[in-house]
Amino acid sequence: MKIENKMNAIGCSKLDLSLVATLWSRFCFGRSELVPVGCDRLTFALGNELPPVLQEGKEYALLVSETGAAVTGRDPGGLMRGIVALLMKIELKEGVLFMAPALEQSRFTVRNRMLHLCVFPENDLYFIKKLVRLAGLCQYTHLVIEFWGMLQYDCLRELAWPNAFTKAQVQELLREVRAWGMEPIPMFNQLGHATACRVIYGKHVVLDQNPALQELFTPDGWAWNIHSPKVHDLLKQIRLELYELYGEGEYLHIGCDEAYYYTRCEEERQKLPDYLRNLTAEVAAEGRRPMIWMDMLLERDRYNKKYKAAATCAPGEVELLQNALHPATVLVDWQYHMPEAPVETLMSLKNNIRDAMGAPWYEPENYTAMVQTVAENGFHGVMMTTWHTLGERMPSVLGCARACGAAEFSWSRFSGLREETATLLRRVSFEGNSYADCGWKKEQIEV
Repeated sequence: MKIENKMNAIGCSKLDLSLVATLWSRFCFGRSELVPVGCDRLTFALGNELPPVLQEGKEYALLVSETGAAVTGRDPGGLMRGIVALLMKIELKEGVLFMAPALEQSRFTVRNRMLHLCVFPENDLYFIKKLVRLAGLCQYTHLVIEFWGMLQYDCLRELAWPNAFTKAQVQELLREVRAWGMEPIPMFNQLGHATACRVIYGKHVVLDQNPALQELFTPDGWAWNIHSPKVHDLLKQIRLELYELYGEGEYLHIGCDEAYYYTRCEEERQKLPDYLRNLTAEVAAEGRRPMIWMDMLLERDRYNKKYKAAATCAPGEVELLQNALHPATVLVDWQYHMPEAPVETLMSLKNNIRDAMGAPWYEPENYTAMVQTVAENGFHGVMMTTWHTLGERMPSVLGCARACGAAEFSWSRFSGLREETATLLRRVSFEGNSYADCGWKKEQIEV
């Protein structure tokens, strides 16, 4: 199909058609304008082509012929992901824009494809927006956004640094998430990481601003004081504020990882089952499925001798802790050096009555093994983590998505993840880039 300077389209009115038009222009290098008109069907069509039939279990189907192109979606999110796949078929050769004939169904091997993003004080809002857009182009279904002292709460001012984002700014970000057909998942760690900072740098968002609030934390400040009624009420208020801010959704990520103080103190550790039982039950009663990192609930002696595993539970306590969780809880197994499938820690959760999913990091062997384990054993999904390494490892966001079956360019097999990630970022730099905003790191060299 040859692409003209101006193209008319008919698309589902549940989509953000202005976003689709903007993407069209970007993927056409500014050489073609899309004029979309809304309709009530889960389809998108260009020229004289009927939408293809969607096969059972698929998220989208697309068709390109000499006379037009069309996409059918399972739901608005699936349709948006199908449009992304269609955009990746646009080619420019000898000054002519075109799409080669194609008939395809989505080929995802993992149903729930989630990306976990951390928002640090060093991140500006534009950087996070481009990450959201990149996730959309990578066809993720959910975006877990964790604000590390970077969201202003009403319940306690000291939970945020002075340069933290307002709720109005975050609402703008969340609108972008939904426009891409992804569900935003709120997150606030309800046990460890209470500093909202990385412990290797010794910062604490609350206590460095107001030391008088020490009673909210363990003596070392790293974890929440699970015995305090004030902490219980504060964490509940935080959750309610997040629900209101994020809007309707299925999940809440409660973290609960790396609570070192409780791990090392046997007396305190005995109180964790009741805490997790009550916490997950409360979240479920609030209408959300709690998601929990699993390092505190996996036996350390079973895995640490073979791997550098994220597993810290004392022998004999695993069953007690896991059984304490509400049945609606989603078990998220974050493992950063499990290079072979099947991933043993995730397989240990296969017969649990709760849904479980794998959470890899940037190593290709790690996320490939996780995706394979999830796909072959019917786990709930994959949650790709990024933490503090996006400045060097952003291409892993695309790598994990491709391992799950995300769409490719016709030239992808001749390129690499770095080159493609840079290409995708340029496609979604709607506002234009300064030198520092190009790519994924502000400088090329140390200065």
